[in-house]
Amino acid sequence: MRAFGLGFGLVAVLLSGFVVAGEPAISPAILDAVGNNPYRTPEQMARDRYRHPAETLAFFEVGPEMTVAEPLPGWYTEILGFLLRDEGHYIALNLPPRQRGNDAGEAPKKGWSERFMERYGTMLGPNARAAYLLTDEGFAPGNSVDRILAFRAFHGWVYAGVVDRVLAEFHRALRPGGILGIVQHRENEDSPHTPADRRGYLKQSFVIATVEAAGFKLVGTSEINANPEDSKDYDIGVWALPPTLRVDDLETRRAHMRIGESDRMTLKFVKVAD
Repeated sequence: MRAFGLGFGLVAVLLSGFVVAGEPAISPAILDAVGNNPYRTPEQMARDRYRHPAETLAFFEVGPEMTVAEPLPGWYTEILGFLLRDEGHYIALNLPPRQRGNDAGEAPKKGWSERFMERYGTMLGPNARAAYLLTDEGFAPGNSVDRILAFRAFHGWVYAGVVDRVLAEFHRALRPGGILGIVQHRENEDSPHTPADRRGYLKQSFVIATVEAAGFKLVGTSEINANPEDSKDYDIGVWALPPTLRVDDLETRRAHMRIGESDRMTLKFVKVAD
């Protein structure tokens, strides 16, 4: 399943009841949001072969009636917005500029959240909103959110020194039994690199230990987003690979295009009741 994008042929097969061995069945609602979504661009859909959005959302057990928060929204926004706009609620989350590595508490000035809704509001519908993390009021009432999905964002919180506070806020907002889904660039366990190297990669054991220390329980792992071709030996880390592809040499660029995007862990945690 990992080798395919969600072209029309695969959508038809999945709609006919196809289930990937060892992975959850993909609902028609998710298939529509990925493969029949007028808001997605061809450039976004070209990344499906690396990011496997339908399989990933099925693994995180996302349904169209849920309240779902997406920290650091981006590539998944059109998919989640389309999936949730009729029955669910979508919350886009970001760290205010003054809180990206600095003290929290002061309400941020207007800016990102308003710009986000101006850009995406029509697509997301009336049940969507954008909010800041780590403010005194919190981004949602306690025990009210069904899913929080963090795609390639965990390293940023580690680098900013706020990961424990972010996870505490997630734990507060998620309902008991709610799922925190994490997709993150994966460092080799025997690598000498540490988060201090700021290469974008993190060890899976580190991510699991950090999240479980915040009151979550790991209930599932998946290799949906694995890429064994990723050697992870680039001086600038994950940004040497697509889509950033921050390399100048033409032959190196071609080689990295053949590798594809980074090797990624896909982890499913549930909130342990207070």
